[in-house]
Amino acid sequence: MEPEPTLASLLEAINTLTSQVGSLQAQIHSQGQQLSELKAICKETNDLVGDKDQGGAQTKPGPSTGPVTPPTHSGGEAHTPGTVRPGLKAPFRPSRGTGFDSEDEEPRPLKKEPQGTPRRHLGSLTPFDAGSSVKRPKMDLPDPYKGDTRGQKATQWLDQMMLWVALHCDQFDKEEQMVVWILYHMTDKAADWALPIIGSIIKGEGNPPTTITALTAKFKEAFADPDAKRAAARKIAALTQTTTTAEYVTEFRNLMAELDWNEEAYIAQFTRGLHWKVKELLSTKDSIPNELEAIFAASIKIDNICRENEENRPKKLPAKSPATVATSTTTTTQRVRLSEDPNYVTPEERDRRRASGLCVKCGQKGHGIKQCPNGWKATIKETAKIGEVTESEKE
Repeated sequence: MEPEPTLASLLEAINTLTSQVGSLQAQIHSQGQQLSELKAICKETNDLVGDKDQGGAQTKPGPSTGPVTPPTHSGGEAHTPGTVRPGLKAPFRPSRGTGFDSEDEEPRPLKKEPQGTPRRHLGSLTPFDAGSSVKRPKMDLPDPYKGDTRGQKATQWLDQMMLWVALHCDQFDKEEQMVVWILYHMTDKAADWALPIIGSIIKGEGNPPTTITALTAKFKEAFADPDAKRAAARKIAALTQTTTTAEYVTEFRNLMAELDWNEEAYIAQFTRGLHWKVKELLSTKDSIPNELEAIFAASIKIDNICRENEENRPKKLPAKSPATVATSTTTTTQRVRLSEDPNYVTPEERDRRRASGLCVKCGQKGHGIKQCPNGWKATIKETAKIGEVTESEKE
């Protein structure tokens, strides 16, 4: 016989059930609010598509306020889950958190796909699925794309939207719904391009993009810069390392994103622009890497070591200039040479002129030694004295 449950285990089970019931009630309340929001969005989309087909005035769709599953039906009324809509090959059954679960249905259990089941197209971008207990990282929905910027900024916006869709892939049953959601998040000029595609998908007409790959190709045709590849090729050809190797690698990677060269061409171009010192040390390695990523890592490591060694190298003291030794012979020779000049002014006379406020050079008033226009001028007495000294030295 099975042992009877204890009072503690019964209380624990009751507490667990109570918390689960509270969580389900909060979820039902949240889904009710989101249902009303989704009804308004569906009606707005239907009106926009109808106005576009009739050539009427077009109203631009605005950004949504949260992760709501995109509208994929042509009627203004809300359909119950499982209803097949025009243009969709399978029932649109959003999962929990989208506000589409009706009150008479039981809450859908978390999806736990068996191991080996192929994932949706974008599911491989994130390890978080609906049945995972791991906390999903939070990511704000990017601002709507207006179509006023092209080139790299446009493709970056599309990449951000694809990442957001990948992180919320449990809210979409089909990749087609992901495409509609991305298209719906466009305004202004971009909406002029996106709304006809949404209408074609909803009505099942024409050959609109229904996969992320097809949408990416069509989006780049409309908003990518046609000259971006040639501009990137010119920039990468002129790129050389002027700062650290890490910064050089970052700039090189950014330009690589615009090109479709093979790895050998990238390696040749990267090493050509590498600093000569790093390139020299890289060539002396015992095993030179032959893959681009390995060359990036090795070059950065070499540059970091060189810079660290340069910082740790002892600072050289400034060389001292040799002291000038004045000998009596040199002083005597200079004095003799100066004394032979008729305009030589003795040190005593200089002091006298300086004390009297006269110019030290010419002995006149009204200016200083720096502004003297006359040059060195000895007085008559000084000249006679210098002559006597010279004659006595000769004797």
